[in-house]
Amino acid sequence: MPDMTELVQYAIMAPSGHNTQPWKFRIRENMISIFPDFSRRLPVVDPLDRELYISLGCALENLIIAAEHEGYRASVEHSFENGSISVNIEPADGIEPADNKASNDQLFNAISIRQSTRRQYGGRPIPEADMEKLASLPLEGGVSVLFVTDPEKIERIIGFVKEGNSIQMNDRNFMQELVSWVRFNEAEANLYRDGLSSKATGSPSSPRVIGKLFMKFFLNAREQSKKDEKHIRSSSALMAVLSKNNDMDSWINTGRSFERLALCATALGIKNAHINQPCEVPELKKKLQELLSAGNMHPQLLLRLGYAEPLPGSLRRPVSEVII
Repeated sequence: MPDMTELVQYAIMAPSGHNTQPWKFRIRENMISIFPDFSRRLPVVDPLDRELYISLGCALENLIIAAEHEGYRASVEHSFENGSISVNIEPADGIEPADNKASNDQLFNAISIRQSTRRQYGGRPIPEADMEKLASLPLEGGVSVLFVTDPEKIERIIGFVKEGNSIQMNDRNFMQELVSWVRFNEAEANLYRDGLSSKATGSPSSPRVIGKLFMKFFLNAREQSKKDEKHIRSSSALMAVLSKNNDMDSWINTGRSFERLALCATALGIKNAHINQPCEVPELKKKLQELLSAGNMHPQLLLRLGYAEPLPGSLRRPVSEVII
């Protein structure tokens, strides 16, 4: 059997909202179970735990890719009673086709370097061949992806993002929740090993008391919208991940599919960053759905794609802290 703890180490490299890392793992012989850690939920921005379960899906995808890289196959079961995911890991039958192995190797190698790159991009177009690779990537059942390059649609989406900032950042509870997960300096980041660190977000380091004052008086919807608009206009394309249904199973499958897309993009040298405001605010989600001509599909994630130098990676808690 593979080193199960090492598989968990790859799983926790997955992204999560505010880098909350809302997961726990239990290892039993040939099974790894993933549990939601509701002590790390975001009740204001994510009241249904939608993004929390998307994060679990991302961790699950990393775990499966790592297991397959070691020559094993993984079968997955979801429990709707406690929201857990069980992964049975067994030796693979036969020799994996060369094309499958090469694809898995690319995704596996991208796990340790994938990041949400929250900075301005270079603006150059993504080659058509690379867009086709992303568009043709097999996704989980009920999940689809749409790419947006049409200037008129991008203008509309910039408007949705600005409107989302106005709604969210004028909500005192939203801002309190956000500030609670900001790690304003390296000492805080190293102490907690979670949250939004100044290095990973490209922000200046400061003592916590100074950072909180800065956010209180200078971080507002108007300033954030100016930054978001600049970042979106510098991007090569936007990407929306949608699901047929809007339940726990769909959220987990969304996470698996998104992580696969993000790893593939990383392998191609393409950076990504979330602009999820239109998916988080219900009235904007409906507008986005209509703009994308998505029918009854639910927009779950919205991202920008492009090229940029990487930022320092977000830290992760030790694997010993997430195994129960």
